[in-house]
Amino acid sequence: MSNNIEWNDFLEKVSEYTGIEKVEINDNTNLYADLGMDSLAFFSLGMHLIKTYGVQIPLSSVATVETVKDFYSLMNEQHTKNNQAN
Repeated sequence: MSNNIEWNDFLEKVSEYTGIEKVEINDNTNLYADLGMDSLAFFSLGMHLIKTYGVQIPLSSVATVETVKDFYSLMNEQHTKNNQAN
């Protein structure tokens, strides 16, 4: 089993949740400025992705997330750690 979350799958999940076409989202897409999210929407998306990928993320790490790539990297890092621990 791969320890990585697939980038395209991650983009698809973000797209489905936000209602924004996948082709309009890239690694530099800002969650707040480009996707129009506020802190509640970001939290909600985060909870959705946490459930989807079975990942636990420290709240202190979430404060550093601004772009889709930041969020993907954080999720992927935690996903890998979780898989290594199991």
